[in-house]
This record gives sequence, structure tokens and C-alpha cells, in this order.
Amino acid sequence: MTAAIPNLQSLTLDNNFSQSSFQNVSREDVQANGYRPSVFESKDDQISKVMDLLDSYSLIPENLIESETSFFYNDLGIDDTYFASESVENIASNILALYAAKINATVNSNLNNDIHFKKITDNHAVYFETGSVSNFEKEIDDEFLDVADKSYRLESFTSNLPNGEMIRCHFVYKSIFSNEENQLVNSSSSKEIDLISDDTFQKIATNYTKTLYSEILEESKLTEGPIVKHYTISETGELRIIIGFKKGSSHRYNSALSTLVKYYGLNIKRKYVENFSNNYTIISMYLNSNPELESTLTTLQLTKEASLLYCIPDNKFYSKFENGEWSIQECIYAHCGVIFATHFLNRSGPEFQQLKKILLDSSIVNPKNVELVSKIKERFNSETFSESYIIETFNSNSKFIQQLYKHFVDNHYTTSSTKMVRTLSYQRTSQIEGIENDSQFNEKIQDISNDGYSTVLKVLYSFNKSILKTNFFQTSKIALSFRLNPSFLPVSEYPNTPFGMFFIVGSEFRGFHIRFRDVARGGIRIVLSRNEDFYLKNMRSLFDENYNLASTQQKKNKDIPEGGSKGVILINPGSAQLKPKECFVKYIDSLLDLLILNDPTREKIVDFYGKNEMLYMGPDENTAGFVDWATLHAKKRGAKFGFPWKAFFTGKSPTIGGIPHDEYGMTTLSVRAYTEGVYKKLNIDDWSKIKKLQMGGGDGDLGSNEIKLSGNETYIGLVDGFGCIVDEDGIDKNELLRLANNRFGNNKFDKSKLGPKGYAIMVEDKDIQLPNGKIIHSGIQFRNNFHLNLKEIYPPNSINLWVPCGGRPNSIDVTTVQSLIDSKTGKSIIPIIVEGANLFITQAAKYILEDAGAIVLKDASTNKGGVTSSSLEVLAALSLSDEEFQNKFCVDPVNNSVPRFYQDYVKEVQEIIKINADNEFNMLWKLKQDTKKSFADLSDELSIAINKLGDELSSSKELWEDDVEFRNIVLKNALPKLLLNEIGLDRILERVPESYLKAIFATKLASEFVYTRGIDANPAKFLEFVSSIKRST
Repeated sequence: MTAAIPNLQSLTLDNNFSQSSFQNVSREDVQANGYRPSVFESKDDQISKVMDLLDSYSLIPENLIESETSFFYNDLGIDDTYFASESVENIASNILALYAAKINATVNSNLNNDIHFKKITDNHAVYFETGSVSNFEKEIDDEFLDVADKSYRLESFTSNLPNGEMIRCHFVYKSIFSNEENQLVNSSSSKEIDLISDDTFQKIATNYTKTLYSEILEESKLTEGPIVKHYTISETGELRIIIGFKKGSSHRYNSALSTLVKYYGLNIKRKYVENFSNNYTIISMYLNSNPELESTLTTLQLTKEASLLYCIPDNKFYSKFENGEWSIQECIYAHCGVIFATHFLNRSGPEFQQLKKILLDSSIVNPKNVELVSKIKERFNSETFSESYIIETFNSNSKFIQQLYKHFVDNHYTTSSTKMVRTLSYQRTSQIEGIENDSQFNEKIQDISNDGYSTVLKVLYSFNKSILKTNFFQTSKIALSFRLNPSFLPVSEYPNTPFGMFFIVGSEFRGFHIRFRDVARGGIRIVLSRNEDFYLKNMRSLFDENYNLASTQQKKNKDIPEGGSKGVILINPGSAQLKPKECFVKYIDSLLDLLILNDPTREKIVDFYGKNEMLYMGPDENTAGFVDWATLHAKKRGAKFGFPWKAFFTGKSPTIGGIPHDEYGMTTLSVRAYTEGVYKKLNIDDWSKIKKLQMGGGDGDLGSNEIKLSGNETYIGLVDGFGCIVDEDGIDKNELLRLANNRFGNNKFDKSKLGPKGYAIMVEDKDIQLPNGKIIHSGIQFRNNFHLNLKEIYPPNSINLWVPCGGRPNSIDVTTVQSLIDSKTGKSIIPIIVEGANLFITQAAKYILEDAGAIVLKDASTNKGGVTSSSLEVLAALSLSDEEFQNKFCVDPVNNSVPRFYQDYVKEVQEIIKINADNEFNMLWKLKQDTKKSFADLSDELSIAINKLGDELSSSKELWEDDVEFRNIVLKNALPKLLLNEIGLDRILERVPESYLKAIFATKLASEFVYTRGIDANPAKFLEFVSSIKRST
């Protein structure tokens, strides 16, 4: 037995494993490959049978059969696992294929006759190949390693053929987990790892290998990204890189790593890919040293780039990386640049701007012109500069792209560490001629004769100049994030410049986050696309939708201290559509990279913004189930650095201090306040006479609570993602309540509850006959166009109230609004429309409906109850200490007991929502009577008035600092009474950030002034208002 060598440095160099993982490790352990040779006891007998079979074929000269067989068995490095699992016939076939390929290569030595041989069976596959580029590794990724519902292990070996050429052998085996019940075990030792290992790995991996892998698996629990470990064997110079990551979290990562190694002139002697039943993957690469490269630099470079490559392994310029023309950094920078250019190229040009000016600068703006301009812009966006054209531009101007990358590096690559200055990529980039300023760029762009190319390159330069900070050069990351200065946005297209903007790119998605104030809050939504066409449509509208949603949120948030914000994640088409959680995780984690800047475990970044900033977020479409993870992840990453994790996300589970909107009907409370406000104004006392259509069913937050709070209103239509329920005589209310109480969709509706005229059509239905004899050929088309076919579905004057509680933005616009207008009378077929869903009806369509006699109440006013609840949830999180928050604001996860403080706080939140909604509704109704303007415009004007006054007041030193007594009066009126009674104003002032308190102060004053005095904020009125507050106390 070999004695253990305790001196780790004598065994390895550049080792970032823990010292404990190399305890009791011998020199032989380190220098061996970490896997025990699998003993195939019948190997000699098999060899004899293989040679006999080859002899019977008479295709290999008899005197060469033994040497060719010996070469295959002994010289290629193939483990006995392969021979034990293969038949004699298959092995003989593989030997023949290799022999034929070698003969062909010898005869045609001046030609490209690379070997490419593969054989695939149900449980394993074999690949042999020569040549500089691997044709098989991507296939292995796609067919085996990246498959979601199956697991495989890979062994790859590189050997030399007699002619000196290198041959790569890949062996893929289906994983067998005998301990399936232990799939969630978190391994922390070489013994425990056997519980989650493939049976073959258990047998052939040495204890030394299991110890190293266990350390990686243990560290993987602490991060969402890859764990990259490495060491160099002192005596041989062989570099070993071992990477652990979540299975399937990086598409084609295995093949991309091989390309990375090749880019730096290294060869992979061996590679092992092991999958574990707890859904983690470990890749081990054994690399020959390159005498032309310094060992430490090589290790550093591969470590950093393995992390970058994990973010976007299969980028748009991968071929340039494969052929060595561009580095992986340049490729991924260009990849992000293409996406940026796709969204921000000013495609419309001066002619469009002139047309827009003519159409919109008249004294009376025709609402049809507003949307006409919008649709022309959309057409320009989709047809002028396509993504393929932008990629062509980059490929055709390769040197220019490298110069722009150099400009990016010079601004954002920190050189505070000597080690970082010396990286190979930095040295390489330093040799490229740079661009130092605008004048140099303008001089260089003159050499681009193609105007289209020039336009694209200008946008890429604007991308560089807009970046305030990025995680691009951090080693530990799982997606790329950029904090942008939004000033590059043209005011002609985006009249209200956002306060802040983030741009995020991952391997399966792209996304943005926009906010209109420093202190701002809004939901994060995921946009899914059912096919490629829908994806392209969603991609074209992605940023505009994000901007409009954040703008709407800004108007909606007029009663609360946070301004408006929104985040949107667009998932790539294909298999990525099945990974919304993974995309959300990468989006959030990469944002935290730029928010938590004092984390000593991560490299410093260049920060041109230079201030602390905080994003307050909440759930939105397709993200409600991920909020708890985001909250706890923020705690894990930032709690010890003072990051206010409790307030990071709203909508979290009550067990971690969330107030669920759906459980308490927070958003619906304000929507109902508007509906019932209209009833009061119109003297409608008998709700049963109201015939109601609702979009959004019992499975949704708004839809379910709208049903619960609707009293005895008569439902004649309910439409959701599953289908449509129609009964002009009234849908059974008890059945609707059953759906709502159980959060069931329309597909769970009991059709036996339908009346004689009633019917239910689900999206999967085909050729269904209605009670009136009409045939519905496609259920999905019927559902998709339901809101456009109301005149055909219902008799005249059937619908009194329409409440859209779900649906895509802009479902009703100027091109479709006529479907809601009676062609004979010119009147709206629905007299009352309360817009619960965001942006369901465009502004121009609202004008047309109101001109046609409808009362149309806008989303930014009606559904603000949810944001009020979320804001007060944030306030509680900021005000309470961690201990108080746990004891007073978190539901016990064991017995589900709800703290009394929490119960009372929720009730106070509900009352505040109702009061705010009533205040705004009454002022809007008054302004409507006084001005005759549309509710659509008045809602905007009221929001603008409150926000404008609030912005002015928040920066007022006189009111905040010089009159502390008045400041405290306003805060006491603004803060929940329960919070004040529990911890007191002084502690709130100590704990809550001053910027947030200023926003509370300013918003309370501004909203109360506008709701009581109107939107005319002249100084005399405001002074009288301030005086009245002081007198009242």
C-alpha cells in the first residue's frame, strides 16, 4: 500500500479544491485517471472470437488481424465497460470500420478523409472520429446529454493512429440508478454520492474521484450556476478541469467546452460526463499541457470562459469560435449586440417621423391615426432590418466588431487584479486597435460604404455607450445582465424616458426590466410562444410591451411610494418553452449580480452608475409559482450584505411574509369598487338585472375573485384559456362559484348545469353543434375570436357589463373595435366596460367606445388594488426587524397558524384599497361631468397630476427637513395604523430607507390633494391644502 502524501503542493498546482478533498491521497491516486479499470473476465475469450469473425470476413489481411484487434482493445484507451456491453459482431464491425478508414486515409493522405463512424443502440452509442472539428459532440449533446427525461454517461478518449493523426472515441451509456428513491439526496461524502450515482460510476470511480465530485455537488447547492474546479498534476503538467451544474441548464455545453479547449491549442486526453439522480451533471476533462502557454494563465482563462460559455454556449457566432476567428468573449458580446440591435434599431427613418408629425400634431388627434402610426412602426420593425441582416452585418464587418468589443472591454474589464490583467484573452484583445471616443468611431464608420451596415454598427456602438455596469466579466454568472442608461431611447418613440433599464440575455431567453422612478415596483412576466410565428410576433413587440406595461404601472402606482416598473422575459422557441422556471432563475440571479455589489465572494465590476439601487418586484404572467424561490435566493445571496431580501418580491407565500392577492382578492377589490361605483351613479340597485360577460375564469386571480364578489349579477359568458361558457339566460352561479373556490378553469365546468340555450366550447373541441344549430369547427378559433364576435354570439342588447380579467394586451384596437359597435345605431353594444386586465383595450379604441356611448374605465385606475397591497407588504418587510417579521408576519409552515398582527394588517390593507379606489373613482366621475373628456384621458391626466406633484414634493427640502412636525403628521396619516401602533414612527424612520419614506410622504400629499382638490395644482390651492392638514391636528 502506498503511503499518503500530505503535501498537496507537491502533487498539484493551481488547485482550487479544498485541502480536505486531497487528504490521504497518494501520488498514484492523483496521476491515475480517477476510474478503476472495469474487469471483464471474458475479455480474452471475446478477443479470440472477434479475431475469428474478422478472419471469416476476409477483409483484413490475416497477418494484420491480431495487430488491428490489439490496437482497438489496447491502444484507444477504451474501458472494459464497453467490451462487456458490446456483442462480438458489433466490435468486429467497429474494427473493420476503423481499418477501412485508416487505409483510405493512407491512400489519400493529401485529401480530407476524416473518419466519422457511429453506431447507436437502445442503451448505448459509439462514435469514432478524426479531424480538427468534432462533428459528433453536438449530436451527442442533442440526442443524449441534453435530453430532459433521460440520463446518460459519456466516456471520451483521444488516441494516436499509426499515421500520427488523433482519433476521438466517444462511448455513451444509458444511466442506471438503482437507488431511485434517493434522487434528492445531497451528497457530501464519497459514501453518500453512491446513493445518487449511476451503477457503473459507483463501481469504477475511485474514492478519490468520488470525494472530488462530492465537494462539487455540495457547493452546487449554494449557487445556481456552474461550479468550476481545477488542478494541474505537478509531475506531468496535465490539467484537469471538473465542472458541476444542473442537468439541462446549458444547451450543448459539453460540446462547447471541447471547442473552448481546442481554441487555446490544447487537447482533451479523456473526458467523462456523469449524471446523477438529483439532476446534476459533472464534466471532467483531462488536458495535455501546451508548452507555449503558461500553466496558471491557461487555468485562469479556461475557468473564466467556462463560466461565460455556460451562459450562452450555442451563440449566433459559434462558427467563428469553432474556426478560431473570434474568441468566445467576442462571439458572446456580438450575440448580445445582435439582440440589442434587433430591438433598438431606429428602422423608421426621418420620413416616418415626418409622417408621424403630420398625423399626430394636429389640434384634434384622430385616435385611428395613433394606432396607424403604431402599426406602421411595427411593420418597419419587422421588415426593414431583420435579425439575419444584423448577423450578416456583423459577419461582414468582423474587424469592426472586434474593435467595438475592445471598446467594451476597455470600459468594463476591471484591471485591479494583476492576475486578471494577464489573462490570455486580455492580452489578445490588447493587440486590437481600439475606439477611444465618438470622433474616432465617426471616422472609422466613414469607411463602411454600405448604409445599412453603417446603421447597424452605430446601434452596437450606442449599446456600448449605454452600459453603466455588467456582469459580463464576473466568473460566477448564469446569464448576462447589463444596466443601461435609457437616454439612447428616441424621445419621438418613447416620450417618457425611463429612470432605469436592465437588459438580460440567457441561453434560452432574452429580457428587459424598466422602471420609471428610482424607487419603483412591478411584476415580472414570462412570455411563452406556442410556435415560431407567435415567437417572432412576441419578439417584435417585446420592448414596446415592456415599456407600455411599465408606463401603465407608473400611472397605476400613483397612490403608493413606488413608481412603475415591469420586467418581461421572452423564452426562445422550441424546447426552451418547457423551461420557464430555469429562465426566471437566470434572469433574477443575473439582476442580483448588478444589485448586490458588496459581495466579497465575487469580482468587483466597473460601476459607472455609482449608486446603490434596489428593484422591488412581484409576480405576473407565468411567474407566480417562482416568487418564493426568488425571495429565498435573494436572502441566500444578499442577507449578510444588508440586501433587503424581505422586500425584494411581493406575492410570496404567507409562510415567508407574503400577502397573496388571490386569497384576499386585493386586485379585485379595486375593480369591484369601480363597477359598484358606476351602479351607484346610475342608480342600479338590482344587480340581477346586470347581464355580464367576463374574460378570465375561475383558475385566475382576478377571474376567480370577480366571480366571488359579483353578488347576484347574471353571467351570460365566461371565457378563459381553456374555452368558453355561454348561456344568454344566465350561467349557473353556484357552478361558477365552485370553479372560483377551487381555482378551476372552464374545462372543469359541469355541462349538465347549462340551460337550454347554453353551451361550453373548449379549445380542443372540433365540429360542435350549438343549440341554435350552428357548427363550431374549431374550438381554439372560437375562443381566440370570442371578443370580436359578440354580435354574432348574443342577441342585441344582451350584455350590460363586460369585465376583461385576462387576455393579451391590445386585444381590442382601432382595427377590431367596430366589432363592439352597432353598425345601425353607432352605439356600443356594451354600455359598461371595466378593464381589469392590463392594456386589454388600446387608448384609441377606448376613445371610440366612449364616443359610442360606453362607460369605459381604464386598467390603470381600476386594478390598482393589487399594487397597493404589494406596496404595503413591502413597507411591512422594511419596517419590521427579521425577528419581528418572522414572528408577526409569517404564517407557521407546520400548523398554518396565522399571526394576529398579520390578520389585522391584511384587513387594514383591504380597507385602504377600497378607500383609494373610491377616492379616485369619485374624482374621475366629477371630472367627467365637469370637462366632458373621456375617462381614458382623465385617468391619465389624474395619474400624471399625482405623479408630477409627488416628484416635486419628494425633492422638497423645505417640507421634509425644515418642518419635521408637518412631515411626521403626513407620515402618520400615510402609514398603516397597525404598523404605527406596533413599532412606532421613530423605528420606522430608522429602518426604512429615507428615499422610500420621502416617496411615501410625497405620494400621500399628492394623491390626497388631487382626490380632494382636482388636477389643477396651483400654488394657492396647495398652500391652503397644507394649512388644512396642519389645522386638522
